[in-house]
Amino acid sequence: MMVDDVQQPMFSVIVPTYNRPAALVACLESLAQMAYPAGAWELIVVNDGGQESFTAVTEQLKNRLPLHLLTVAHNGPAAARNAGAQRAQGEYLAFTDDDCQVTPDWLQAFAAGFADGRWQALGGQTVSPFLQNRAERAWQHLTDFLNLFMQDDAANALLLISNNVAYRRATFAKLGGFNETFPLAAAEDMELSYRLLAAGYRQSIWPEAKVWHYHHLSAWGHVRQQFRYGRGGYYFNQALAENPSAQLRPLYLNEAFLPSLRQSMRRAGLPYMARGMVLAGQYAYKVGLRYQTWRAQMGRDGL
Repeated sequence: MMVDDVQQPMFSVIVPTYNRPAALVACLESLAQMAYPAGAWELIVVNDGGQESFTAVTEQLKNRLPLHLLTVAHNGPAAARNAGAQRAQGEYLAFTDDDCQVTPDWLQAFAAGFADGRWQALGGQTVSPFLQNRAERAWQHLTDFLNLFMQDDAANALLLISNNVAYRRATFAKLGGFNETFPLAAAEDMELSYRLLAAGYRQSIWPEAKVWHYHHLSAWGHVRQQFRYGRGGYYFNQALAENPSAQLRPLYLNEAFLPSLRQSMRRAGLPYMARGMVLAGQYAYKVGLRYQTWRAQMGRDGL
């Protein structure tokens, strides 16, 4: 089904932001250039307790956007996204981050994906604009690989990443939104994905819904990011233990993951330095997981 043939439903776009006004400007500019019909979407920007004022940012764009502003206490992006969802009026919720820029047909693509009625959630394709950078190439390859690898036998995606994802609002509310007990900005999107599937709903990757991610990773930044994701993995494991599902297992328990990742890098002709960064990131993830587990055992849970 072509995107243009779909009757356009109402979307609420939610963008959490924290002390990144320059990035937010670029994000909002991209949203202002979307081709989605006026009146069929709203924008909710949630200031996650940041000290830097973003009033000047929103003032220059408020006449070009169906903009609503919220300021909440600094409790992380999961809580900020949930606050935006509570304010939302749309049939669907679409989330992106302040360091992302959407393509003009972003919402049309999500609308087309939801039109056949199979999916309760869709995750788009996130692309780095800096692929000449080895760390960015490593990140991009890993992201694309996860989208292919993390599927169950019913073609459900096991992970939808929160910087480019959309949900039916009723389903999101029924599930309780993102888990706000996660103290780090890591793995709360995976935890929601697993709860959604455990509840019997379906979700998929929808690559036509594309955003550009301007996170400017260095090699060290990539390793630090994966270490943080590993720490988040601890909280994911704790949440999964409270809501077990025999069909759903954490990614690191899948013995085929690392061999499949190595094979995918060879097939893609990924440069050796970028391959090394991917593997270093996987090691950092495991170290982060063990580190946070140790902290919990020592009674030092949290940040």
